[in-house]
Amino acid sequence: MYPETKVLLIDDEEELCISLQRILQLEGFAAAYTTSPLKAMEMVKARKYHIILADIVMPEMDGIELLAAIKAYDPLAQVIMMTGYSTMDKTVRCLEKGANDYLLKPFSDLDKVIEAVRLSEAKLRRWWESMRGNFA
Repeated sequence: MYPETKVLLIDDEEELCISLQRILQLEGFAAAYTTSPLKAMEMVKARKYHIILADIVMPEMDGIELLAAIKAYDPLAQVIMMTGYSTMDKTVRCLEKGANDYLLKPFSDLDKVIEAVRLSEAKLRRWWESMRGNFA
């Protein structure tokens, strides 16, 4: 039996967070959001989130810094970065810091967001199976 997959959305655009949260909940995920990267770190430390979708350009803290902090705290967290301002440098930096995926905003197709989350969930389930096999 797998744990319920918990998803955290972090974006300073609250309307986007609310929309994505509703869609993810309809897809069966336990989804929460915050518009503050600093609050996001508190939430990550207080509750285990399996998949995290984070914007890159936010006040308080750059999304790439947030990615590094999340991965330092929980290396298994699947972090999907989102941005409306993509450059090759940002893409490479996100991947180097451990991002699982990279999505461009605005989203022309929300199915791509769901697909990225589902792929991250599938990766986690493979890891859970592997770990369970090691302790059986």
